[in-house]
Amino acid sequence: MASVPSWRDHSVEPLRDPNPSDLLENLDDSVFSKRHAKLELDEKRRKRWDIQRIREQRILQRLQLRMYKKKGIQESEPEVTSFFPEPDDVESLMITPFLPVVAFGRPLPKLTPQNFELPWLDERSRCRLEIQKKQTPHRTCRK
Repeated sequence: MASVPSWRDHSVEPLRDPNPSDLLENLDDSVFSKRHAKLELDEKRRKRWDIQRIREQRILQRLQLRMYKKKGIQESEPEVTSFFPEPDDVESLMITPFLPVVAFGRPLPKLTPQNFELPWLDERSRCRLEIQKKQTPHRTCRK
C-alpha cells in the first residue's frame, strides 16, 4: 500500500478595505531630500575619488616620461642586428631557383625526407621495446 500525503484546508481571510490615508504617499520635499541624501553623498565621494585617481595617473605619467627622457639620453635603443653579413662585405652573388634555408648566417644542408629515428636506438633495441609492449597486460585484464 502506498502512503499518500494528507491535506489540510487553510481558510484565508479576505483583505480589509484599505484606508485612503494609507494609500497616499508623502511627496514633501523633505521626504525626497532625505531619501536621496545618502545616494548623493556616495556619488560625490566617488566623483572625488575619480578625480584623485586621474590626478595620480597624470602625475605618474609625467614622472615616467621624465624618467624615460633621462634614460633615453643615457642609453639609446639597441641596434637591430642580423646574422647575415653586412651588404658591403658581399664578395659574390649566386642566383638559384631554390630558396636557401639559412640558420645563424650559414646555409643548411639539403636533407632528404625520411622517417624520424633516434640515432642511439638500433634495430635490436627497437624490437625489444615492441615485444615488451605486446606482453604488458592491460589494467582491465588484471585480477
